[in-house]
Amino acid sequence: MAQIYDSLKALINPDMVSKAASLLEEDPHKVSGAVSSIVPGLLGVILKNGRTPQFGNILEEAGKLDIASNIEKVFMDKPSKKQQNIGDDFLQHLLGDKAANFTDSIAKESGISKVATNGLVSMIAPVVAGFLGQKMVKEGWSLSGLFSELNKEKSGFLNMIPSGLASGLGLTSLFNSDIASGLKVDKIKNETKGKFRWLIWVILLAALLLALFYIWKSCSKPVESAVIAVTDTVKEEATAVVDEVKEKIATELILPDGTKLNAYTDGIEDQMIAFLNSDEYKNSDKEQLKDKWFNFDNIEFKHGSGSVLTEESYPQLDNIVRILKYYKGTKVKIGGYTDKTGNADVNLKISGERANTIKAYLIKGGLDAATIGAEGYGDKFAKYPADAPDADRAHDRRIALRFVK
Repeated sequence: MAQIYDSLKALINPDMVSKAASLLEEDPHKVSGAVSSIVPGLLGVILKNGRTPQFGNILEEAGKLDIASNIEKVFMDKPSKKQQNIGDDFLQHLLGDKAANFTDSIAKESGISKVATNGLVSMIAPVVAGFLGQKMVKEGWSLSGLFSELNKEKSGFLNMIPSGLASGLGLTSLFNSDIASGLKVDKIKNETKGKFRWLIWVILLAALLLALFYIWKSCSKPVESAVIAVTDTVKEEATAVVDEVKEKIATELILPDGTKLNAYTDGIEDQMIAFLNSDEYKNSDKEQLKDKWFNFDNIEFKHGSGSVLTEESYPQLDNIVRILKYYKGTKVKIGGYTDKTGNADVNLKISGERANTIKAYLIKGGLDAATIGAEGYGDKFAKYPADAPDADRAHDRRIALRFVK
């Protein structure tokens, strides 16, 4: 009987990896390396978190869809809605709020972008779910029987999981003593390397100070000028930092009904209130409002996620709810945007997920669903190329809001 891990490796063959690399616009060798980490990583997480009736139901549903028999379609075309839902349920059940840890570790290990890693995981998840589901639906395996087989095989795939991923997801308890010892040795090596690197920097710093001393002894005036120049540079940088801080000064906004909002001066809340009270808004028609977007300036999604917001995001979203509740009947549209890195289809998908996540939060806050629209634009309106500095591309990664009449 072929082992589960070996069978999954055989299913995802080099031709499919090549197609995935083309779709994600990544190097095939790097994508192959990512696949070699994703598959054992998912099996490891299944061993840790999958012993639940709910997970068994997910696998049975995946088995009924017969995904494993049509695996080429997953890597060539967009998965069907049912396949996508199975993959999402599969990952959500296993990873929960650690989904970003999973994709971040794989991206770092393989060298492909986080967006591409997220897309690759989305392709592989339904395949793994479908393969295991077939074992249950077509071959009559029970969930306990499946786990019994995985436990027999675990020494063959756990050592393929990157150590950073294993520790980040709490998988080290599954490892046998040899693997655990290997991780410990790696940790000791890394700590030793870190200490040695620190010693090198101390030696270099000492050499630099000694060189500066001799320069000062031989020619004090130029050194003094150099110190002044450095001081001026530091002052300029400090001024720039102060200016940046000034851009996000906390303030208290008060709506006409007395509702107080903790926000930023000239932040999205401040801009929205000013615009809603202006003649420009009152006199604008539907077409004129299309190009008037307001960028959220204090919301953030967890890395690689289209649906999980950070805790810091909620105060601003709550402010938006309060503003729109006061200005009753006001209609808005949420837009999601990405930069040009990664695959355009993946970018479009994640931008749409993020826009709809914001919409869902506003509705949950008590706003009428009929007054809120949402759309993801991907990298369609990105201004900077994929190889631009991240500081520039960051301007293209945003969530915005506009009013609708």
